[in-house]
Amino acid sequence: MVITQPKQTASETVLLAADDLASAGKTEFTEWDLTVAAWSLDRFRFGLRGYAQSYPDHKRVMMEIMGQKPSSPVVLKFLEKVRPNIYRLTASGKAAAAKLRGGAKVKPTRKPVTVRELYDTVAAYTDKPEFRRWQDNPEEPREWAGAASFLGLTGKTGREDPVERLEEIRAALKAALDWCRVEEVAFLTKGSGAGGAPIHVRDVSDLLDFLTALTYRFPEYLDVEAGGKPKKRFS
Repeated sequence: MVITQPKQTASETVLLAADDLASAGKTEFTEWDLTVAAWSLDRFRFGLRGYAQSYPDHKRVMMEIMGQKPSSPVVLKFLEKVRPNIYRLTASGKAAAAKLRGGAKVKPTRKPVTVRELYDTVAAYTDKPEFRRWQDNPEEPREWAGAASFLGLTGKTGREDPVERLEEIRAALKAALDWCRVEEVAFLTKGSGAGGAPIHVRDVSDLLDFLTALTYRFPEYLDVEAGGKPKKRFS
């Protein structure tokens, strides 16, 4: 009995193409490099209609990495757009490609975050007074209470972890910047007709800088020791 491996999806084939480029020494590659590499792996799927054996279809390959498709290697963080039209394979992308080559299927580890969820998360912090005061005066906040308020630490449970909260916020902000970079836009919005004031990427970047400033200003709460434990919990 002959057991055949399941055929890769279009997104998986694009990931394997990116892995081929990286293995050939291209740590960064253009979207056209990726198009040709994907076409070389599957000319029927990624070939130009009527000329599939002779020419690749660039738009067909781009369909798999642009936008917010749940299966997109960019959404799954397997590919990273480093600048316009230029990509690179991430460490997780390399690991996922290795699994594919071994016959395993690659599945998202979590539900992809929507742009509306990203917007709502970022909007919860852009208008916080502690952040706006810091933009006007880099010496703010002078007391830990201001930082705790910004991070949303209440102290009611007595076991809140400031470092964990800060890293959750940082991850959301980075995801928002990644989305803006992939879409090549200067503003984060909820989407067409969904309301809410647009958030400029400058504010998102400033928020990341603010988190770094808090880390340096309040190391007893937000720094970590060599063992990876926060020095002090908020209670």
